[in-house]
Amino acid sequence: MDKEEFKTLRKKLKLTQSKLAKLLEISTRAVQEYEYGNLTISLAIAELLRKKVEDSLPNDNLSKIEMNVSGMDKVSLEEIARFCIKHKEHFMQIPEIKILIDYERKDAKAELMEQHIILRNSQNATKK
Repeated sequence: MDKEEFKTLRKKLKLTQSKLAKLLEISTRAVQEYEYGNLTISLAIAELLRKKVEDSLPNDNLSKIEMNVSGMDKVSLEEIARFCIKHKEHFMQIPEIKILIDYERKDAKAELMEQHIILRNSQNATKK
């Protein structure tokens, strides 16, 4: 998605930059940078905006998948995770999940970079 399409979709949704930022859970400045072309628009955000414009939210256009928990007193997180993995293709069609995964990957990458820098600095300090 390019900056023009991003801005056009925002306007079709009749959202201000600030309101779109709240919807995407990003800063207003990030929305501005997308519209100026200074930041690359992630595929997940692009898909979310396109789907919003088409007026078809995930719950409207995807059949519901429900985990059968009848007869169970408790459901463990592990069982829920197995269910989600089993239906991964379905869940990956939901733009909000793609956005969440994208943010988690960025956080994990930033954390790895930070650990690498700390490790590298401590190794350099040891050599001196």
